[in-house]
Amino acid sequence: MNILVTGATGFIGHHLVTQLKQAGHAVKVLSRDAARAGRKLGVPAYDWHYAEEEVPPAALENVQIIIQLMGENLGTGRWTAKRKREMYESRIVSTRKLVAAAPASLERLVCGSAIGIYPGTGDEIYDESFVVPAEAGFMQTLCRDWEAEAAGIEAKGVRRVSIRTGVVLGDGGMLDKLLPIFRLGLGGPVGDGRQWLPWIHINDLVGVFLAAALDSRYHGPINAVAPNPVRYRAFAAALGKALHRPAFFPVPAWVLKLLLGEAAALALNSYHVVPARLLQEYDFKFQYADLPAALADLVGQDKSGT
Repeated sequence: MNILVTGATGFIGHHLVTQLKQAGHAVKVLSRDAARAGRKLGVPAYDWHYAEEEVPPAALENVQIIIQLMGENLGTGRWTAKRKREMYESRIVSTRKLVAAAPASLERLVCGSAIGIYPGTGDEIYDESFVVPAEAGFMQTLCRDWEAEAAGIEAKGVRRVSIRTGVVLGDGGMLDKLLPIFRLGLGGPVGDGRQWLPWIHINDLVGVFLAAALDSRYHGPINAVAPNPVRYRAFAAALGKALHRPAFFPVPAWVLKLLLGEAAALALNSYHVVPARLLQEYDFKFQYADLPAALADLVGQDKSGT
């Protein structure tokens, strides 16, 4: 298949492009720095500054699948008004332009989304049937509008999948930030530790994206989370155990709010989310359904070498 990937140099995108290449697909990418992306990924790359430019026609030539991962990092920096505008527009505007420029050869659009589309409070279990209310917070609005822009491709007869990603565990993302602290024996739960943490191993997430792109049954919103979510307290204990370190130093909620402002919600909200459609409709086979097995694969032998 001829596949175009945006956001390809990021944590998820890099893993995904690697797997697509190994499977024999013809991959090209859009990037703000095409020269760097081409060197890093070893695929044809095209410059695209989404805010000022239309999608380069050469990048779209003969493309059958678009995987849209472009978006400013939600976990970097305080959520100032300017930062929130950048996070929103980088997803909405880029998706809108990709939909508008879709070539006749396009068969499917697989677009990123996030579990932030759910309320993020309490213990209620959420699946893909949830409907976002008209009045919603920043994260819910961002994800709802992102999915709506991607769904515009359906008017052109193109199948659309929106991948609602949970906390991704791998050689990047949240785990990279936590490991130095936990290896020092200073890790522990965040806040009261009762909030639900919907996690997924990077290998399983790549598997979900590949299935969404290549399996014609996949459509609409899909929760990309492992089938066994845990509370943050249990996650901290499991990570400490995998590293053979104590994990009882809590990080008070007020400290995170002071340091991160509104962005602290990423760690303090409670997302009890399940992959209902992956399990019930598609019989997706997770490599890592349980947290201890996922952590054993990623950090069980302490890859720091200490």
